Amino acid sequence: SGTFNSTNNHYINNYAGKTKIGFRQSSLVLHYNGVGIGYGNMSHWWGPGFHSALALSSNAPSQETYALGTFEDIQLGQFSFGSQIIAMPYESTVGIQLYFSGLKAHLSHHSKNAIITLGLHRTYLSGNFGNLSTTTVSANSWSLMDAARLVVEPLFGQSKKDLNYTQPGTPGFDAWDEVLTGFVKISFPQSGLEIYTDVASNDNRGNLTDLKAHWDHTLGYQIGFTKQIKFNQYNAFTGVEFLTTRGSNTLNPLFYKGNPNVNNYYTKNRYDYFTYQGRRMGAHSGSSSDDLIFMLALSNDISTTLMSYNKERHGIKSMSYPELKTEYVLSYHFNITSHHTAFITLEYEHIKNFGFIQNNVSVSKLIWLGYSFSIN
Repeated sequence: SGTFNSTNNHYINNYAGKTKIGFRQSSLVLHYNGVGIGYGNMSHWWGPGFHSALALSSNAPSQETYALGTFEDIQLGQFSFGSQIIAMPYESTVGIQLYFSGLKAHLSHHSKNAIITLGLHRTYLSGNFGNLSTTTVSANSWSLMDAARLVVEPLFGQSKKDLNYTQPGTPGFDAWDEVLTGFVKISFPQSGLEIYTDVASNDNRGNLTDLKAHWDHTLGYQIGFTKQIKFNQYNAFTGVEFLTTRGSNTLNPLFYKGNPNVNNYYTKNRYDYFTYQGRRMGAHSGSSSDDLIFMLALSNDISTTLMSYNKERHGIKSMSYPELKTEYVLSYHFNITSHHTAFITLEYEHIKNFGFIQNNVSVSKLIWLGYSFSIN
């Protein structure tokens, strides 16, 4: 129930689906030298990984998006940087006006042999809830601009206690859902190697002492690498990635405050468990989960063959019988011409304890044939 019904294995059509005609992943941008404003129906990928992302991923459909900031990196000598604020208005499944707002920023240093990138993501889910006047200091309503301003508010609760949206009687906490992530990625262009890690916390700390004492309180992380190799007319790609949102194991009261078995990430009902149109906006494996993937691809000018092996566990610390998912994918893409491509994908998925019922098994087999063309 709840957040565990919102994984890709338990798709609940809680979105009143309507036929739509329009553009996905489209935007209009007005900028000067890459700095400006944008609006569109956009997909987003905030994270260094190739398979999943903690802060924001393209697992959910494209969303109406307002953007402000850089749309291409700015170069300053050996450094480059970029930063952007986005805000996305949408309705919950019960008709409440919700907002996703986020800040992403990164700084890269380019040397002869390596590129080192440090990045930050700060995201919020907020909404125009009917009880704001009784559950906040003085807020009576909530707008898109209010949501966008959240990403530049102070980091700790005690610094926000007098703001109108905070909850009375708290050190400055609020009803919003925050995820804060920081990542490091090291790229070696000459050898085609990338190594990265992303660490996230999904709550608001009262002050620096609170952060130091309970740093692993709601910790999630991602770690992985990719490698590209060129030989003769072929290009090879391999990647390995591991992501987890399982709760902390720390029980020592000096370093942990709270129940170690609570669900972390994407658990609030009023935000539809961090979903949009029934799809997870962050890591698709969801709450109290981990996700491991191995990928291998081989390509030339004519075709691409891709293979992957994926293991996921759902409800690791929250369910008596966590789901254990194993998935194999084989995909072949053939370039008919420079503008026309045909593909075939085979997928096999096995889930043990499906629906969190002991020894209940779900098996799915998929064959997918497709054709695409591009217009330049």
